[in-house]
Amino acid sequence: MKVEIFRRTVKDRRKGNSWELLYHLKEGIEAAGDEAVIVNEHRTGPTVPGEMIPTAPMAAMFGYGGDKQMHHTKGRRRELADNCRAKNIPLITFDGGLLSSFGNVSTSPDHHFRVSLYTPMNDGDFLSDNSPSDRWEMMVKKFNVKYEPWRKSNQDDPIIFVLQPSDNWSMNELDPIDWFNGVYEKLRPITDRKFIVRPHPNNVAPIVDRIKELPEDIELQYTQKHFVGDEKKYYRFHFQEAITNAHAVVTHNSTASTDSCIRGIPTFCTSNLALCWPVCNKDLNNIETPEYPDRTQWVNDLGYKMWSIKEIRDGTVYKRFKSKLGL
Repeated sequence: MKVEIFRRTVKDRRKGNSWELLYHLKEGIEAAGDEAVIVNEHRTGPTVPGEMIPTAPMAAMFGYGGDKQMHHTKGRRRELADNCRAKNIPLITFDGGLLSSFGNVSTSPDHHFRVSLYTPMNDGDFLSDNSPSDRWEMMVKKFNVKYEPWRKSNQDDPIIFVLQPSDNWSMNELDPIDWFNGVYEKLRPITDRKFIVRPHPNNVAPIVDRIKELPEDIELQYTQKHFVGDEKKYYRFHFQEAITNAHAVVTHNSTASTDSCIRGIPTFCTSNLALCWPVCNKDLNNIETPEYPDRTQWVNDLGYKMWSIKEIRDGTVYKRFKSKLGL
């Protein structure tokens, strides 16, 4: 079977983990005995009409694009996903893994990527429903994951707000300060807890520069305004320390919400694209009385949402998707 890998769903700089990953997939497809074609491998510049139209029985890409992000790379991703759905062509989609605050970061040789159909968010199909516990147990050991019971807080414990950049594809151009201020208006009348706001590591400086647009009674928490080298990675790890005594975490759909749910911190999300949606709280009015759903099957399924570079290169991932799709 022929599979088209759409190289232009990653940036044209021809380097980086996402660019390399598409070539790892090519190896895996060929290891399984099928044909892999890199589409428009050397093209650069603006999108060419028709370049994101699939012609093979299966396609593959990296990332996601919102319907308000139809420019550049994100727009190509969105266009390809829409075209594949319209033609009923399975589209294997990769993105960075979950559990980043536990150590599953892109610079790790053990990094496990998300792999799904069409989108790497909660609306994608990871073919992971009702999975056994083996892969989750493996990841708990590999990344020393703190999988803890739901935490019952004290009255003086704060609420942590996790921001995301507006140009992050999962935000789909929603301004993080507009998002926070809207949530603040709903929550401040019903709780007197301390509000701690954490910018995304890719967006600390812009949020710090706009601090006057935030309410005066919040604390803006960040380790530094600019990052060099591994400093951004350690800011992600600091998230675990930051939520240790939190009453709750509130975010739009950050993947950090998965980590906080695993840690046992009640987590409220305002977007159903969040991958913790099955176990998070959805109603902000319940901020003082969160629900504590059973997470057992959810964490088991997480184990089958993420796969290592080795499993991508040796054909394990491709053969799994091909088999489950009956191709």
